[in-house]
Amino acid sequence: MAQIAGETRLAQPVREMVDATDHNETDHTLREFWKSTVALRHVLDRGRSLSDQELRLLGNHFHALQMTYLRWKRR
Repeated sequence: MAQIAGETRLAQPVREMVDATDHNETDHTLREFWKSTVALRHVLDRGRSLSDQELRLLGNHFHALQMTYLRWKRR
């Protein structure tokens, strides 16, 4: 939502009801992401080398995650 010059975030309307399904889906998604992150850390800690294809795929995922985070942070 674009802000008018001088308007604070507190002056903006808030979503009246937050859908519980949204929270449950977000919680589930974050838990799965954290599990995957831990699994990746364990693989990398064991010193397993990744193939070029795996490295490209991992780099693409990191890039997508970074872009998503930056867009979310701008809101």
